[in-house]
Amino acid sequence: MSTENLKKELEAALLITDWSPTERDLREIAIRIKGLRGTVSKIDIEKIVHDVVGSYESMAMEGVDNTDLTTLLLMATKTTN
Repeated sequence: MSTENLKKELEAALLITDWSPTERDLREIAIRIKGLRGTVSKIDIEKIVHDVVGSYESMAMEGVDNTDLTTLLLMATKTTN
């Protein structure tokens, strides 16, 4: 899985509108996502992205939808293999 695909999935899942992660940032995000244990929340993914790339712009929407998190976990696993 390419880091570009991971970037697009992160943008969709977190509603990111403005950020500039490097290839290295995306690989680090993938490694950290892959290392998560138990139930993963959107907040877990947001924290990882913020820790790696710093501030980013995203849209705020009501409600939480974790359906895309499984996809992100799978992509992170494939990116780091």
